[in-house]
Amino acid sequence: MEQLVFELAAPEPPRLANFLPGRNAELLAVLPAFVAGQHNATGLLLWGAPASGKSHLLVAAVAMA
Repeated sequence: MEQLVFELAAPEPPRLANFLPGRNAELLAVLPAFVAGQHNATGLLLWGAPASGKSHLLVAAVAMA
């Protein structure tokens, strides 16, 4: 017999605080300022491998805006 574990709690929503940056510390420093309109740039390009957190950062940035 095998015991199953069910996750009953809702997953935590994507935020910058719960993103594991790895080598992306510079991005986490720039992203909040960009969302707040403190940069003259009109766009920000993020790229990376699948499952590297791009969608997490997008959802977090939209929530901040």
